[in-house]
Amino acid sequence: MVSLSDGPAGALAARIMALGDRDMEPEAVAELAPAPTDTVLVVGFGPGVGIRLLLPHLPQGFVGGVDPSRAMVREARRRNRAACESGRLRLEQTTAAAMPWEDATFDGAIAVNSLQLWEPMDASAADVARVLRPGAPLVTITHDWALRKHAASVEEWIETVSAALERAGFEERRSWTGTAGSGGTASVVARRGTQR
Repeated sequence: MVSLSDGPAGALAARIMALGDRDMEPEAVAELAPAPTDTVLVVGFGPGVGIRLLLPHLPQGFVGGVDPSRAMVREARRRNRAACESGRLRLEQTTAAAMPWEDATFDGAIAVNSLQLWEPMDASAADVARVLRPGAPLVTITHDWALRKHAASVEEWIETVSAALERAGFEERRSWTGTAGSGGTASVVARRGTQR
């Protein structure tokens, strides 16, 4: 599995991403509002900035994360070394379509600036749904500039994503646009349905 953020440019990409997504990560954690004992999935964790913000909210919980980039896995493990060593955090180099966890493992999921990269979208949404418990929320926030090559408009992208999530069994979908310090954002939040 190869990612654009692997190879010699990986460390530089990790530093840039750490700065670019920093203002969106707290919003995603606040929207998820996890309980202290929850298990949370982070899809496309990049350099691990969001995980570092999430872990204090889960003092008796667990975080599992997936990212296709070897460089990002390495950087996120470095940034969150203590949690990895204690077993509170497990990071895997894989995609949203190939989760290494059992069905109904997680109480919630976060995807910051990664939903646009879920390929194929339907298989990825289905596998994220599979590892979430019934009723568990998925919180996504994406820069609107990152959506430009995936749809003609933010509204069209939200409609496409919402339809894929519905096909995967997500319910109670909400979406909105906003702004962060790093630019415009598009958010989609949904809950895994109780029926599969």
